[in-house]
Amino acid sequence: MLSRTWVLALLFACSVASADSPQQFVSIGDLELVSGETLLDAHIGFRTAGTLNEDKSNVLVFPTWFSGTTGNLIKYQQIGPGKLADTDRYFVIAVDSLANGVSSSPSNSTRQPGKQFPRLAIADMVSSQHALLTGHFGLNRVHAIMGISMGGMQTFSWIGQYADFMQKAVAIDGSPRATSYDLLQWHSHESAIEMMQQAGIENAKIMKFLSTLSLLTLWTPGYFVENITPEALPKFVEDSTQDSGKGDANDYLVQLRAMIGHDVYANDSRDEIPYVKRVHADLLVIGTTDDHMVNAQPGRELSRSLGEQHVAIDSNCGHLGSSCEAARVTTVVHEFLESGSDSNE
Repeated sequence: MLSRTWVLALLFACSVASADSPQQFVSIGDLELVSGETLLDAHIGFRTAGTLNEDKSNVLVFPTWFSGTTGNLIKYQQIGPGKLADTDRYFVIAVDSLANGVSSSPSNSTRQPGKQFPRLAIADMVSSQHALLTGHFGLNRVHAIMGISMGGMQTFSWIGQYADFMQKAVAIDGSPRATSYDLLQWHSHESAIEMMQQAGIENAKIMKFLSTLSLLTLWTPGYFVENITPEALPKFVEDSTQDSGKGDANDYLVQLRAMIGHDVYANDSRDEIPYVKRVHADLLVIGTTDDHMVNAQPGRELSRSLGEQHVAIDSNCGHLGSSCEAARVTTVVHEFLESGSDSNE
C-alpha cells in the first residue's frame, strides 16, 4: 500500500515541470461545443514520454483527472519505465484536459475569461484531444486510451465518440455516467462555490474549503476510523489541503459541471447506433467497490453488458483504492495492454 503522505501529495500537489517531458502547447482554433457554444482560440497542453515506433502503433493517450495536470501524472510516477503508463513499451501522450488551468480554462483564457468561459462537456474534452492527436501528431489510430477518475470518464466517452480510434481502453475509477450519489456530492460543491463567490469570498479560501469537503468522499469512513485518530485529524486535514489555494474556483466549477452532465448514453434514443453497439475497443474497467466519490456500479454494469474485463478493488481507501493497490493495478493494466498481439495492432 502507498503511504498516506504520497497519496495526499498525488491529489493536492501542484503541477511541476519535467525535464524529460516538458510542457507543450498546440492551438486547435475555435472548438464547437456540445452546448452549441464555441470555445474561442482553444489551446491544448500536453507532454510526451517514451519512443514512438516506426509505424506509430505504440501510442498510449493519457488524459488528466479532475483538477489534475500532466505535470501531476509525471511527478507522481503514473508515467515512466515500468509505471502505469510504461514508457519502455509505449509512446505516451499525456493531455491536459480542458479547464484544468493549463489547457484553455477560465483562469487563462483571454477572450472568454472567468464567468465568460463556455460550459463544457466531457465529450468536448475528448473532441479537443482528438483534434490534437489528428492535427498535431497526424494519428488516425492509437493503441490505447487510459484515464483515472475524470480521465476514466473521458475514456468512456472516447470509445463511443471515436470508436475506431483506439484498439484498447482502460478506465480506472471513472464512470460512464453519474449516479444519484455522485450528483448529490457534486451539486453540493457547485452550490458551495456559487454561494461563496456571490459572498465575495476570496478564491484561496474557496479552494481550501472545497479540498476539505472532498475528504468526506475521497476516503471511506472506515479509513478514517482505522487510520486517523481524532487528535490527528487537524494535521491530516492541513496536510491534505495545504496546496489547494493555488487552484482556481472557476476552473474547478467548469470541470465539475462537465462531470455533472456526463452520461455516455444520453443520446441513445436519438442516435442511429446506441452507445454499447458503437464500442469496438477492448475495454478494461477498474473500480473500487467502496468508492464514495465516483460510484463503481455504472462501470461494472457497462463492462458486463459489453462482455469486457472488470477488476474490482477491495480497499477502504475509497476513491484512492487504485492508488493504495497500485502494484496490482499496474500489473493488470500491463497485462491487458500487452494482450492480443506483440505488435500492439
